[in-house]
Amino acid sequence: MSRFRISIPWLILAILLVVFIWGNSLTPGVSSNGLSLSVLQDLRDLLDSLGLASGWLSNFVIRKAAHFTEYAVLGGVVAKAIDPQRTLDRPRLFAICVTLVLVPSIDETIQLFVPGRSGMVTDVILDCCGAAAGVTLSCWIARLLRRRHAES
Repeated sequence: MSRFRISIPWLILAILLVVFIWGNSLTPGVSSNGLSLSVLQDLRDLLDSLGLASGWLSNFVIRKAAHFTEYAVLGGVVAKAIDPQRTLDRPRLFAICVTLVLVPSIDETIQLFVPGRSGMVTDVILDCCGAAAGVTLSCWIARLLRRRHAES
């Protein structure tokens, strides 16, 4: 069995992302909602300036897209940290999966103790889907880069 190597720079980045995510979960509901409403208005203004319909965009869509996106980024970073060579062997895949289930589970648990926030199982599922998309995308990009490197 090969040694289990971890990429320290990518691990540090993963830890910083988790701190960022959990820090956002500590933001009271009123402040968190205000931020997403501000983002909503900015995106609506952008779509309107481009002559595109913006009525479909809602606070719900913004919040869920943020969940998915931040965990997609985390998924790619955690995968690179735990499996820098993209071997995708079972121990590394297991470590990646456990990490990317625990982090959103803890994230939603944190929100149970913050005024105006609530932890939701559906958000854990959405976060895990985002993380899985991030892992998949990062592995796909690594495979593409290896193929390009082998051809040159």
